[in-house]
Amino acid sequence: MFFFILGLFLGSLLNNIALRLEKNEDFLFSRSKCPSCGKILQWYELIPILSFIFQKGKCRVCQNKISFRYPLVEIFTGFWVFLLAFSLKTTLNPIFVVEFLFYLIFFSILFVLALYDLKTYLVDDRLIFFGVLTGILFNLAKKKFLILPRDFSYLLNYLFNFGKFETLITPFFLSSILLLIFLITQGKGIGFGDVKIAFLLGLFLRPGDGLLAIILSSFLGSICGIYFILKEKNLKKPIPFVPFIFLGTLGAILFGESLTKIYFNFML
Repeated sequence: MFFFILGLFLGSLLNNIALRLEKNEDFLFSRSKCPSCGKILQWYELIPILSFIFQKGKCRVCQNKISFRYPLVEIFTGFWVFLLAFSLKTTLNPIFVVEFLFYLIFFSILFVLALYDLKTYLVDDRLIFFGVLTGILFNLAKKKFLILPRDFSYLLNYLFNFGKFETLITPFFLSSILLLIFLITQGKGIGFGDVKIAFLLGLFLRPGDGLLAIILSSFLGSICGIYFILKEKNLKKPIPFVPFIFLGTLGAILFGESLTKIYFNFML
């Protein structure tokens, strides 16, 4: 329950950051305000879910409706934060806390990138830079605190084992996969921003885990693409890919071991 509640408040923050990035507004020092009338919101108007319910989905001043995006993002973030903590088996042990915080930052960056991509079809390089910096610090912290590499996809990490150079090679390995797709499709299949995000994945995931995340992302994106083609008969409509990268990465962490065992048992 603690992690779910933590996720609710984090979701409110991440949603706010994404919205301000979309509007090219400052998201570090300015206070939250009503998107309709501009009224500065008080602390009791910023309580996740409860404020939306008590205000009946409306601004207290102008009475304009508040988008359902706010509670939906908060609830969804609550769930993925809970699932992340459960998957990492997070305890009060300082080592596990440090590891969880880094993964939480990693997924928070991915989530904001996903929300931003949904609206703009773009990737914000400031978030990529912050994510890469966090990933470097994460790998330094792993050495300092003797944190063992997480193995989410079981056999895939044995097939793609780069030995002592894994931390250095993995970001380039994963980004090269999407770079190849980008070059083959001449930028029509995926954007170059997705290549940058694949590099970011490699700083937090082992090679097999990152590869599985990309496979799941592509699978989910293909299903969505086929759906829109059949529904709207539009082959040129762009589809934001970062939300699928987020879901694919979360899926690799939650179900990676089970999925790879099923696959290899079926193949063998």
